[in-house]
Amino acid sequence: MKNKERLLFVMLAGVVTLWGLNVVMVKYLTMFPPMYVAAIRMTIAGVFLAPILLRYRNNLRIGWTNWLLAAGVGATSIALHQITLATGVQYTSAGNASLILGLNPLATALLAMVLLGEGMSWRKAWGIAIGFAGVLIVVISQHGGIHVNGWGDAIMFFSMLMYVAGGLFIRKLSLRGVPVLLITVLSQWFGVLFLWIAALMVQPASYYIGLDVTPFQWLVILTSAVLSTAVGSVGWNYGIRQLGASRTAVFLNGMPLASLLFAALFLGERLLLVHLLALLMIVGGVYLGSRSQLKPNSAPSVVPSDITTKA
Repeated sequence: MKNKERLLFVMLAGVVTLWGLNVVMVKYLTMFPPMYVAAIRMTIAGVFLAPILLRYRNNLRIGWTNWLLAAGVGATSIALHQITLATGVQYTSAGNASLILGLNPLATALLAMVLLGEGMSWRKAWGIAIGFAGVLIVVISQHGGIHVNGWGDAIMFFSMLMYVAGGLFIRKLSLRGVPVLLITVLSQWFGVLFLWIAALMVQPASYYIGLDVTPFQWLVILTSAVLSTAVGSVGWNYGIRQLGASRTAVFLNGMPLASLLFAALFLGERLLLVHLLALLMIVGGVYLGSRSQLKPNSAPSVVPSDITTKA
């Protein structure tokens, strides 16, 4: 069981690393409208995940409640999260955005405790606090401080809550016996549907068709969609099923630092000695917040098999 837990930790660390790289790739694609990039990425990821439906074609009679929960995942952690993220960063600083998104583990732990009955130990609380302090160090050192930016910060806070809500829906679905891979592909396509509705409300289809995308830009979009979104979502949702929403969310503390490291590698941004301290704090926080006895899966036994993120 301990070996299984270690493998889950390695997998989740890999997912968060992919999502950190994804931030850099999305930053590179800022020459395109954010809604277009989000809709295209999610659609490619949905196509990549679509063959999973063939495996579960006999398991699609999951009941209206589970279909609504899957739609809830797509609406919250995919569509609304992407839309409000793209909107919020236009009205607040990147530092504030990173810090607010860093509240995810705390918000997840509190809501999972209230809504799903997941426990909150002192070890988990300290892990969340130390990890968030590491995120705070990264943000302050990278952006020179924190400044309140009104509506921009409020939108980012809502974006963070939408991602948390999606994680809780995923946990609820897994406890109801829906396979993780099926949850991932259904929620992905619900998210794609909602994103394209929003994108077409902003601009007509002819506008998006007329955009000039180079082969290298398509390669970046494809890498982001397949690795970070599709593969990352499968790993993340599996982690939520096995560890619970709050223990899994602690790993998100590592995403700002992963983004910083990849930005230094690919975009030439500067690394400081203080980032080593942040790394140690984030790793320590993840260890404390996620370390506990791995309980047997409480979901009913179904055909074995979701950030995805993610990233």
